[in-house]
Amino acid sequence: MTVAFRFRSRARGVTLIEVLIVVALIGLLAGAAIFGSGMLGSSRLRSAATLVATGVRTGIARANSIGRPVRLVLDLEAERVTIEEASSSRMLREKGKPAGGAELATQAEQAAKAESDRILEGPKAPRPTFQPIPAFADNASGRELGAGIDIVQVETEHDEEPATSGRAYVYFWPGGVAERAHIQLRRAGEPDGLTVIVSALTGRTRVERGRVDLPKARTDKEEDQGERDEN
Repeated sequence: MTVAFRFRSRARGVTLIEVLIVVALIGLLAGAAIFGSGMLGSSRLRSAATLVATGVRTGIARANSIGRPVRLVLDLEAERVTIEEASSSRMLREKGKPAGGAELATQAEQAAKAESDRILEGPKAPRPTFQPIPAFADNASGRELGAGIDIVQVETEHDEEPATSGRAYVYFWPGGVAERAHIQLRRAGEPDGLTVIVSALTGRTRVERGRVDLPKARTDKEEDQGERDEN
């Protein structure tokens, strides 16, 4: 009788230990799944920001090498990025010719005024036809940012309002000139994310946490000071 009781007690003790081990393993696996998914999502978000920054550098280098405007295309619906190059070096739509019989002085004045207006207005969205650069794209629709990564909005100098749908563009011109832009990314379903900031003129990029809105237009003096601070 005593032997049988000891055997049953030992059997129950071993079973309890096994249950505790199983519970501990389940807890470890659940923790790994929760924290692992978060780490994976953060890694994908950083990779997406790196892809956008790489696209900016590639676009600037391409504009310098071909001598034509280039733009970074951000598809806010498909969550894809690609680069397109212009078919012409002209940055603005061609103006209509003067009416017949206009004097040369009048034509010269009109040309000078058009050039002055262009300089005062600053860089704007160019009008030529753009074609994608195959070397940067995985396929015809560009490169995917990554599973679960959304482009929240894109703010640029040439847009009056941030782009939150459709396609957004960031332009680059020969000579290393870039358009100021703020590109906000986040993981699907999460309020915070990262903002890729493209500096005007230099085209340098940096990534900041959270939502960073594009500052309002500044004077030339403030713009120069801002560039020095960023450098």
